[in-house]
This record gives sequence, structure tokens and C-alpha cells, in this order.
Amino acid sequence: MHAEIQVALKFVISFLYNKLPRRRVNLFGEELENALRDKFQGHWYPDKPFKGSAYRCLKITDPADPVLNRAARESGNPITDIIENLPADLAVWIDPGEVSYRMGEKGAVKILYSEKDSNINLEDISPEVRGFLALDSITSSLNGLSLSQGGYGGSSPLGGPSPLGGPSPMGGLRL
Repeated sequence: MHAEIQVALKFVISFLYNKLPRRRVNLFGEELENALRDKFQGHWYPDKPFKGSAYRCLKITDPADPVLNRAARESGNPITDIIENLPADLAVWIDPGEVSYRMGEKGAVKILYSEKDSNINLEDISPEVRGFLALDSITSSLNGLSLSQGGYGGSSPLGGPSPLGGPSPMGGLRL
């Protein structure tokens, strides 16, 4: 569940960077991760990945998904700031072994992450976040470096302190 939540989280917050202050986005990301984890407890079926898929769908609509409302409230961000800076009618399915999304009611469903491929579709993520993911993947595979699994720690993807002193937006996803 950790990898799937991290991929979905990074995809969603990639739309917020360069639109909202980095610290606000990072705080929102931390709370969104917690809210998704709480929501999925008891609704994660690795043997039947599509069971409960609709429940695990994060929809960016008006009114906002309760998970987004909770994350915005607990991070001190107005929900309007979040919704206004995310694509309208974005749906993200977070299922065991796969994360996919659709933009618009009639848009095509695209796979962001598949456990079978152990890969993230980087072309669908903003360039700023894409650079962190690529660096993280390269570091993991070349150096065998074990990166933190703790989500939003206070370190960069390379394990050192974050350059701005705040939490790293990447949280050390190991691919």
C-alpha cells in the first residue's frame, strides 16, 4: 500500500508545486498521505486488487473528496486553494499493485504505476517532481541505497537534509 499511496500522492501534489508555496504543498502532502492511509485501512485487498476500487478512487470535483477536505483542513490550506490548482474532473484510482488516473469524464484511463512493471510513468508528472523521481530511481538502482520508507521525512531523496530545511517533497520512494 505504501508504494501506491506514494505514487498517487506525488502525482496529485505535482500539480500544486509552482502554484502554491512549497511548504504549504508539503504540509498538504503529509496530511493527504495520512488521510489516504486511514481511508484504505480495511479496504486493501492484494489478492483481489479491484475489490473496493471505487472506494479507493480519489476524485477532484466540486464538492471536493472528503480525503482532500481533511488533508486541506489539517494542513491549514483552504480547500479552494487546493481544488483551484488541480485539474478539474481528475480521478485517481489507488489499487494494490496499480495506480491509474483519468482527466475528464470521457478521458482515457492511464496507468501511472504498475507493480508488474515496477515503474512510474514519468511523462504524466510535472517536470519538477519528475526530476526527483528519476534521481530517486537512479540512486536506488545504481547504489543499492536503501531510502526511507517513512513518507515525508526531513531529508532529500538522497538521504541528506532537505536543501530548504523542510521536508522533502519526495519522501524517498524506492522503486
